[in-house]
Amino acid sequence: MISIDLPKGLEKHFRDIVRDDYDGNLQAAIVAFVKLHEKFGWKERLCENVKSIRSEVRQTGGIKAKTIDDAIKKYRKL
Repeated sequence: MISIDLPKGLEKHFRDIVRDDYDGNLQAAIVAFVKLHEKFGWKERLCENVKSIRSEVRQTGGIKAKTIDDAIKKYRKL
């Protein structure tokens, strides 16, 4: 059995979703959550990585067009 401790507001929202959208079937709700995570979780991680890289690039002064062109040429050679 899984036991989780959620903040009161989130727990109420989750219970309402399970009751309204899954006819009270907690197992079906959890299975749907896992499937959604498998399908879309990588996109969230990618977005976080891109934000991190953008922040790092801004801190170092950005990227010049020539650097981008050189990287594209190098990639195309591979």
